[in-house]
Amino acid sequence: MPSGKFKTKTNIVLLVSLMVMLSNAPLLLSASSSPQSYRESWWVSDGFLNKFNPKQMVQVRNNVGPGEKITLHCMSKDNELGTHVLEFGQSFMWKFRSSYGGTQFFCYLSWRQHYLDFIAYASNGLFQKDDKDKTMACEVTCVWSVKSEFIRSPKGDRLNWK
Repeated sequence: MPSGKFKTKTNIVLLVSLMVMLSNAPLLLSASSSPQSYRESWWVSDGFLNKFNPKQMVQVRNNVGPGEKITLHCMSKDNELGTHVLEFGQSFMWKFRSSYGGTQFFCYLSWRQHYLDFIAYASNGLFQKDDKDKTMACEVTCVWSVKSEFIRSPKGDRLNWK
């Protein structure tokens, strides 16, 4: 009879295998004769897989000072979020689900003669949420605070204007 440790490892391997199979299922379903897109499948749209991949939120907040405007432009490989001019106290926010293969959002920020380009959000995929360098993955919410002296990252790091 197998030991308790063996059973636990076997259960983990089976669970991971099931998750991998489910994550690849859309590819199989998309080849079926049904006109329904795999993104509209019940197990994606109704949240079965989304329980493992909650929506992320990134917010960039203008805390430079009264009367000061900042210009923000953000994008990912698949999403162009446009250019936004934020008055003091205003924020720009977007929500998304991180791709199982990884997701990155890049932003360019300018204020007066200063500018900064940075990675507002980065994830290497479903199981690895955070790099050890300056890239950013948050549990659910990432709030960037733009100040006149620096930009504060969600982790509390100070990014200096250029």
